[in-house]
Amino acid sequence: MKKKQRLLSLFLCTALVLLAACQAALAPSPTPEPPSQESSGVEPAPSPELASSAGQGETMADFVPYDPTDLKVPLQMTEPWGDVYPFADLEYTTQAEVDLCRRWLCDLKAEDITALYGVTIPLGHYWTGEMSPEDSRKVVDLLRSIAPDLASLAGGNPPTGGGWNMAIHTKGEMTALGFNGEWVTFYHQGKGFIFDGTAVAVQESCSEIKGLLGKYANSDSPVTERYFPAGVQAVYALDKDGYIMAKVEDGYANSKTIWEGLENRTPSGTESSGYGYLIFTNEGKEYVYLEDTNEEVALNKACQAALINSPLHPGWLIHMTPERMVSADIMGTGTITNRDKLLTLAEFLKEEVTVGPQTKITSGPVNPDMPAGVFAFTITFDSGVRYDVIGYDEFDGTGSFSIYASDLDRTVSYSLDDGVASKITAFLGDYR
Repeated sequence: MKKKQRLLSLFLCTALVLLAACQAALAPSPTPEPPSQESSGVEPAPSPELASSAGQGETMADFVPYDPTDLKVPLQMTEPWGDVYPFADLEYTTQAEVDLCRRWLCDLKAEDITALYGVTIPLGHYWTGEMSPEDSRKVVDLLRSIAPDLASLAGGNPPTGGGWNMAIHTKGEMTALGFNGEWVTFYHQGKGFIFDGTAVAVQESCSEIKGLLGKYANSDSPVTERYFPAGVQAVYALDKDGYIMAKVEDGYANSKTIWEGLENRTPSGTESSGYGYLIFTNEGKEYVYLEDTNEEVALNKACQAALINSPLHPGWLIHMTPERMVSADIMGTGTITNRDKLLTLAEFLKEEVTVGPQTKITSGPVNPDMPAGVFAFTITFDSGVRYDVIGYDEFDGTGSFSIYASDLDRTVSYSLDDGVASKITAFLGDYR
């Protein structure tokens, strides 16, 4: 699979905890489904280990035993990928798989949990701090409470939209549960199952879990630890072939993995993966291009994660050195040579211009059309290199943007994020 396809595939995965893989008609589990309660009047028998805990006439399906044990670890907020989450192909289910999940939830004890991870998606950023002990325990209790009302699911297309995912580690075993508004997913012992989660009780508990996760994920992250050393001003993940970059915030998500990996890496001279990092320091800037090797899997995954999860910027705008700008010729305004104004323009372009993940690369400059929403300017540097920028504001929130670099004789074209085109035209209109 080509690199760009892998990146777009990962982007789609974050929308629903990899549930899009189920859009094709999946075969139900080969285990035959027993008659429903309505047709047979027979309820599924309780598991042997729970039978002694249930009261007279109660079954596993309507009884979740009280757990008096203490949760020893807080829930750790994460990004929606990574080795902490088990993965398997998802299958539709029969009553046998429902009972398996119910039994696991009912048997789960807080004291047996060695690690607990959670994420709510989609978000513009992901906080990786710890949930409070009280909220962490509440999430575990809510998770167990869905057991009685889970139902099998024989088919259907995956709902679209946000949801949550949780990983529960217990003494060497990793299990994950997810929710997307209608489906509950269960990853356990190398298998993945889909359950009907539309029952009122399941909806209420899962919505409350999402609310607790969202309370932390949507808050400003209280960054308490920094991983980039003094002298490092910024780090950007980059897609070399796509000419896009995404800023890696220190103290967030994968910043520790990235910096430790960069410090300890030993290049082998093998084929490039197409990903890398741009590091700005007090001394200048340095590019690190990653290799497609097992030793650099973590660095490549962290780079792709940043490119998926963070705002994307045109690579040449991040690369440029503002202090080396000597002029900016702006259509409708004229030539700007004032140092402060040039630095203001550079700051705006680096911070405010964000784009989509798909790019188009062509040789030579492009000839602009001249619709009402066109904007254009040329930036010249002290090296003689110039950037010719042409963009279009479609007046509906959308727009496009291209940059021609004279030293490479190449143009990269982007689609602008919603609202960015109008932001650019407003800035240039006031830029005198």
